[in-house]
Amino acid sequence: MMRPRHLAVLSAALELMPGCGRDDVASSSFTSGPHPITSTASSSGSSGSSTSTSSSGSTSGEDSGSGAASATGTTAGNMSTLDMGLVPDFGGQPIGCQGKIDFLFVISSWYNMKTVQVQLQEAFPAFTAMLEDEFADFDYHLMVVDSSTPIMQNTCDACYDCTGCMKPGCAEYGGPEDYPCKGPFVECDVVIGAGVTITGNFNATNKRCDLFGGNRYIIKGEPDPTAAFKCIATVGEGPKTPLPMRGMMAALKPDMLSGGCNDGFLRKDALLAVVVLNGDQDNGTPGTPQDWYDALVAAKGGNEEAIVTLVLSNDDELPDGVCEYDPIGPNPLRLFAEAAAHGRFESICVESYIPALKATAATIIEQCSLLIPG
Repeated sequence: MMRPRHLAVLSAALELMPGCGRDDVASSSFTSGPHPITSTASSSGSSGSSTSTSSSGSTSGEDSGSGAASATGTTAGNMSTLDMGLVPDFGGQPIGCQGKIDFLFVISSWYNMKTVQVQLQEAFPAFTAMLEDEFADFDYHLMVVDSSTPIMQNTCDACYDCTGCMKPGCAEYGGPEDYPCKGPFVECDVVIGAGVTITGNFNATNKRCDLFGGNRYIIKGEPDPTAAFKCIATVGEGPKTPLPMRGMMAALKPDMLSGGCNDGFLRKDALLAVVVLNGDQDNGTPGTPQDWYDALVAAKGGNEEAIVTLVLSNDDELPDGVCEYDPIGPNPLRLFAEAAAHGRFESICVESYIPALKATAATIIEQCSLLIPG
């Protein structure tokens, strides 16, 4: 059966169109320094860039037709044209996510990532404000995964001289004086894909983040979600090679979600929103971008309609890219975003992530209204 989309979706989309911006979005107390990534243009947002990024490169998502189209079809400028779109019949009536959303942030802790981590934190209140306005009962799980190797457990006394504190590269670069050498640590602190509750890196939080509920992710009831997100999302910058797709897939393995480090994070009746922040390409995770997306879909029981993705990464390969790197071929993270039924790719080099996150929030609202829990 087919039905019109919810009016709230159109309203949220119109707010994102030029001249329809929100003026009442909560502001952040976080501040940012100079941008570490050189860009060719100053930009106050990137809500329209996903349409341009789809014009170059071929992806496994493009082979399926709908994947690449919808990856660029979530921009604010064209969402209003979809408000009378039709949804497929999955064998049940959409009951919506009822405000239940599981957020997975996969954040790189590679060199020069601190400033973009701050930009993400600055955009966080605007992102959640849209969702709070839409859902009377906004029941969230929010987890951060470090795309690099987790904190290394050790027993050194003086972190600044790097006696076993940070590997690899620590002997050459030295270690941060506030590195939490003695923890205390638990087993999940050193498991790839486990939710971050303690960081150890240059310009990182470098302490344990005490989260309400005792999980490795933030849940509804957290006294100060913005401060808690800042604590776990400040993974810093250093010599730990980022493999974001490895971290994403590891976080959603069945043994991690049931009785493991991320126990209870993924709920069957919740929408899954994945946000990837990674300045470099992921050329090290085994498999193809389609394989990575298929693993994400498998974690949601095969239900693509229950997944929304946003990738903020290097766009130097694109003719209108903002980053000023030497192109090394198609970015696999862009291809991952375009393989998704409801994916979005944006340049990591823009000055604000608020437009991209607000456009993603509009897609989340839309998909939530159509959700048939798997």
